[in-house]
Amino acid sequence: MTPRTRRLRWVAVVALLMILAVELFVPAREQSQTPDEANHLLGGVRSWKYGDFGTNPEHPPFAKLVAALPVLRVPSPPAVRYTQYFKSENFSSGAEFLYTHDADGILWRSRAAISVFTFALALLVLAAGSEIFGPGTGLVALLIFVFEPNLLAHGAMITTDMAVACCFFAAVFAYYRWRKHPTVWRIIVCGIAAGLALAAKHSGLFLLPVLLVLALIDVLATSSVNKSGRNDWRKDALHTAISLAVAGVIAYAFLWAFYGFRYQARPGALVMVPTLGEYALSTHSALVDAVISRLAAWHLFPEAYLFGLVDIADAAKRDPMFLLGTDYATGHWFYFPIAFLIKSTLGFLALLLSAPFLNELWQAGKWRTTFYLLLPALMYFGVSMASTMNIGIRHILPVYPFFVLIAAASAVSLARRRSWGLYAAAALLLIHVVSSAHVFPNYLTYANEAWGGPTNSYRLLTDSNADWGQGLRAAKSYLDAHGIKDCWFAHYGWNVNPAYYNIPCKPLPEAIAHMFGGTLPPVPARIEGTILVSGSEADGDYWGPGDLNPYEQFLHRRPDDLIANSILVFHGQFDVPLLAALSVMNHAQRLAGRQEWDQALAEAHTAIGLAPRSAEAHAVLGNILLAMGRTEEARRPFQEALSLAQTDHPQFQMIRVLKIPSGFSSP
Repeated sequence: MTPRTRRLRWVAVVALLMILAVELFVPAREQSQTPDEANHLLGGVRSWKYGDFGTNPEHPPFAKLVAALPVLRVPSPPAVRYTQYFKSENFSSGAEFLYTHDADGILWRSRAAISVFTFALALLVLAAGSEIFGPGTGLVALLIFVFEPNLLAHGAMITTDMAVACCFFAAVFAYYRWRKHPTVWRIIVCGIAAGLALAAKHSGLFLLPVLLVLALIDVLATSSVNKSGRNDWRKDALHTAISLAVAGVIAYAFLWAFYGFRYQARPGALVMVPTLGEYALSTHSALVDAVISRLAAWHLFPEAYLFGLVDIADAAKRDPMFLLGTDYATGHWFYFPIAFLIKSTLGFLALLLSAPFLNELWQAGKWRTTFYLLLPALMYFGVSMASTMNIGIRHILPVYPFFVLIAAASAVSLARRRSWGLYAAAALLLIHVVSSAHVFPNYLTYANEAWGGPTNSYRLLTDSNADWGQGLRAAKSYLDAHGIKDCWFAHYGWNVNPAYYNIPCKPLPEAIAHMFGGTLPPVPARIEGTILVSGSEADGDYWGPGDLNPYEQFLHRRPDDLIANSILVFHGQFDVPLLAALSVMNHAQRLAGRQEWDQALAEAHTAIGLAPRSAEAHAVLGNILLAMGRTEEARRPFQEALSLAQTDHPQFQMIRVLKIPSGFSSP
């Protein structure tokens, strides 16, 4: 490479990194909080200030500590004694921390801080591509990375997804470099990267089988032959095993270091509510309970880390799935393959699909390096497919840097095939860039053109794939621009606060608040004016399909407008009896909690009058009668509720919504 070529290459690298900064920082300023961010951020702040790892123990501390660095001087709620379920306490405290201060300023600074993982991963991809395939491929890999919409969507979010993607890739790349030239320093770097992956997200644990499989196949493929001709694979295997053990010890020590080498999740006499043992029992899995009990008894992992492992088991059982317009009670294996095809650009997919047919990637001397990229990605993808936690493409972000390098190698290999290959590679890269740039700055909503583009994403996927509560600032701008004051808003994310943005709309019930017993706003049976419905409310993922979804009519009706590809806008009059019934039954339950029995009973009957086919409304009436001591009278509404639930999507109602005491679960 000539000096002039080297200078031009670095100019291109700097230019691409500057583009990446714009792609990350503009959405970071324009997007409102997503539901997990305040909780993550408060977890980082309390970890720094109080050594309290019991705030958001669902995730290890590394990414949260980085995000919290710029806001440590902002007054925050202290580490308090829990009086309720730790998630409820933490989500409420996180929202309080954010919205009692300059929420936009806090989000901006913290998002800018956590984007360091995206820039680090971009440089790692550049370095890996340059070392493995050559400088040209490294530059093409950086180009693909900089315009990959999923990496951009989550690249400046206060979550753990980009952090684990960065550290996971760093550990595999470090191990690859150690295999090329084994030195003590390189295996130490591998161990540090692995430790950071473990401290970023629980899925970092999957590095262990990935590195073991890579080591096993590599030892078998590259075993040396000594002078006598005898295969010396045993020596290589022993050296590899010892080196990996050293890396493992370093990683394990790093994980404990992030918890201050302390087993207890909370400082001093503060404890978790529920306890770890009680939380493990909530999964209704004897295996989970037994494993967690042993790990806790032997203090093999920090208590907060074990809480996260239990939470994964519980969420995998609890979380529903929405895909291609259909609600599923639990996840399915086909979710991630289809989501990947929807959320990746057509140019990127075409380059990946061409890889098996390009001999340059599989020829002697190259197949091992290609294998180092392909195997970790496919293993991670495969394990994710086996999981039933299907709520976002962000959960497979670690596969993207590996696939980006394969796509880049495919593009360069294709370009070397006469003139048609150069044009084909350029065209596919251009498709990738233009398709991604077209959705700026709303990368969360990306869907490629074969699926109708980003304006159709809310009909295909939900949550962090389309509408994650990020559109409140855009909604405020839309309402101001159109002079709209008379409106209703079903926004997504119960701890995402529209009032902070002075949105004048009256609130409509939100699914997660309903699921976890939050207060629902009053709603009449008919609403009129301008109706804003978040895509993740309209799709019914957390409500259920069909008649269980109070926003079903809005999902199947063409919106009059669409805000930031995620919030549906309608004008007119709409009958919403189920919404009204949900609001009334929620009020009835609160009246019953205050033992205002007559009013509670009247409200429960009103809810049934509004939605006579609602199993939940009948169950609420039964529970109020039961609390009043009118046991025999309660039997009839319970049986009616059970009958309705068993005939209308029972897989949703019996698991997530219906609350019938066990003694009344059969006629």
